[in-house]
Parts: sequence; structure tokens; C-alpha cells
Amino acid sequence: SVPPHLTAFQGMDAFFHAAEGVIANCASPMSDLYALKSIETIARWLPVAVKDGANQEARAQMAFANMLSGFVESTSSCTSEHSLEHALSAFHPELPHGAGLTMLSVAYFGFFLGRIPAHLFENMARAMGENVDALPAGERPAAFIGALKKLIAACGMDTLKMSDYGVRREEIPALAQNARATMGGLFAVDRYTLSLEDTVTIFENAYR
Repeated sequence: SVPPHLTAFQGMDAFFHAAEGVIANCASPMSDLYALKSIETIARWLPVAVKDGANQEARAQMAFANMLSGFVESTSSCTSEHSLEHALSAFHPELPHGAGLTMLSVAYFGFFLGRIPAHLFENMARAMGENVDALPAGERPAAFIGALKKLIAACGMDTLKMSDYGVRREEIPALAQNARATMGGLFAVDRYTLSLEDTVTIFENAYR
């Protein structure tokens, strides 16, 4: 009975627990087992659960994926994407956490392309069903961004905009400062150290 939009928001939160766990500097072969299976399962079943909440197999698969993402939380970590989103939701409590993460995600993960090992993105893209190995080597990491955009659209979330929740562009410097001041510990598990300017840039690139 959970409505489609909340199903999508919660499912994407589980997705980002897993995806952030892959790119965190404390990831391990054990956490990657959980994370990549969660990513694979969510990419396949979240759109189904959003479209038909009564589909018990889709709900069961999402419950399984969510559990796996919880294991990722225990064996790896979220990264600074969660810091950025919690700043958004702190300033705008009406913004659902999963929606905020989704709004940030393409800009956030896209920022790390070329800055952290390419195979991390390639592994996640493969888990999402992308034929990564058919692409030229230089295009393979970006396949994850393409797959992420497709998942967001399949769940009806591609029209989400920060401005629809009252977020103003001029707030971005304060949001970036808040993310770093209140949840700075997650920046320490990023494989590339974000400066304040980098943090502002990600917010700017995500803003609509």
C-alpha cells in the first residue's frame, strides 16, 4: 500500500547506500558483494514496484535489496552524497531524503568520473545491465551515469527539481557549509577529497 512516489524515494535511498558503499575508500570485497547485488536487484525491480505496488515479488526483491544495502552500511559506508542531502533536508524538511539524493546523484557521481578508479563505475554499470565491455575504454565509466539516469526516469523521478521544494540557488553556499560542518566525517571516506568549492559545484550542477 506504500504509494508509488514513496516507493521510489525509499528505493533510491537503498540504491545510494549501495552505490556510495562501492565508491567509499573503505569498501572491501565483502561490501562489494552486498553492494553490487543490491544495485542489480534495485535496477531490475524498483521500477516494477513503483508501477505496481501490489506486485509481491517486486516488493520482496526490494526488501532483499534494502537488507543488502544495510549490510553495505555495516561493511563499508555512505559517502559525502549523504552529507549534501541531509543539508538539503535540514533546510527544507518537506523534501524527502530519497528525493534529495536522486536530485543530487547525477551531478554527484558525475563529478567523480575521472577522479576515482574507473572500474568502480564500470562494475556498477555492469550490475545494472549495461554492456560495458562493448564500449570504448574511455566511455565505460560514464555508462553508470547513463544507467542511473535510465533508472531515475523508469521510476518517474526525472522531473524532480530542488526549486519545486523551495530550494533557492542563493542557498547553495550555506548548504555546502552545513554539509561539511555537520556531516564532515563522510567526506573523509570519499576517494577524492572534495573542497568547499567542489561541494558548491556539485550543488550548482544538480540545481534545477
